[in-house]
Amino acid sequence: MATKCRYCGSSSYGVGCPHSPTKRHEHVNDETACEFCGSRSYGTGCPHSPTKKHRHGHGGDKCIWCGSKSSGVGCPHSPTKRHER
Repeated sequence: MATKCRYCGSSSYGVGCPHSPTKRHEHVNDETACEFCGSRSYGTGCPHSPTKKHRHGHGGDKCIWCGSKSSGVGCPHSPTKRHER
């Protein structure tokens, strides 16, 4: 099942969302894929993320930035260096 942008409902990724504050489509309902590009990767390399880092959707009790089940400080990819769920 294809995910949809949380702002406009489109199945597209990247720039072009008329309702997003960053003008980028964000797919937040899939914890296995990057919200901005759909990749299964973590870390740097996302072509559409404002931070250029992959950020996964919420769920699965995992950090959205690195996929770890840890909590607190120590995330290598989060801008705040904290694991976020």
